[in-house]
Amino acid sequence: MKKIIILTVFIIGLGIFSYPIISNFFSSKEHHTIVSEYNQTIKKMEDEQLEKEKEKVEKHNESLAQSEVDFVDPFSNNNLDEIESGQHSYYDALNIGPAIGSVMIPKIDVELPIYHGTDEKVLSRGVGHLENSSLPSAKLGTHTVLTAHRGLSSAKMFRNLDELTIGDQFYVQVLNETLLYEIHDINVVLPHETDWLQMDEDKNIVTLLTCDPYMFNTHRLLVTGHLIPHDQAKEQQANVINHSDNDVYWIGAAILATIAFGIWFRRRHKKDKGENR
Repeated sequence: MKKIIILTVFIIGLGIFSYPIISNFFSSKEHHTIVSEYNQTIKKMEDEQLEKEKEKVEKHNESLAQSEVDFVDPFSNNNLDEIESGQHSYYDALNIGPAIGSVMIPKIDVELPIYHGTDEKVLSRGVGHLENSSLPSAKLGTHTVLTAHRGLSSAKMFRNLDELTIGDQFYVQVLNETLLYEIHDINVVLPHETDWLQMDEDKNIVTLLTCDPYMFNTHRLLVTGHLIPHDQAKEQQANVINHSDNDVYWIGAAILATIAFGIWFRRRHKKDKGENR
């Protein structure tokens, strides 16, 4: 009976330890697959199609710049009805598949697809684009807001966003362009504070938004970067680390631990059986 209890405790403990690692590993693979499929779709598009999509993005962004921006906190209970009048151009732009692009943050080993909107269905799958912010673009005079959960039990999402510092870089891929951003501002604000959502006609800005602090979610963490020259993006792209390597090591360690425990338990069981004869 005692051995059964030990075995049960070990299996439960191993399951609790392994679940977030294994689930995050498979979530990362799924995100990577979605991003890869998006890239393949882009490669198959004609130049004329790409230009039409860029025109839709510019049209939406120009319209947004000329209107008053109403900020709706993506994690509040008020974020229930995203599709308002005048939003048809938003969902029509970049509507070439499930994702509208991707964001990659090498320092915290994250690569996630970006989707239209910020409802819970979207945020459970990846990064949501705040619909009342600029769509990702290489043009100046834009401010794009990308938001994700601080972390799910099955995926880390933006869990380690607080590890980023001024000068770190991240990438946003949209259509056939990879845009490189350098972080110049990090802030923590209350959900109702919206002064930060401003556009500058001379800048191209992206803000990464998530809840803060982790698990309590009373504030919002804002990590803001500005576009830097595309030739630097090509130079930096080669330094992107291979994602999920650490997860592979931990999964391997968990498997080895299970095998080692199984061998030990089997030998101990045989030994005790022999002593009782």
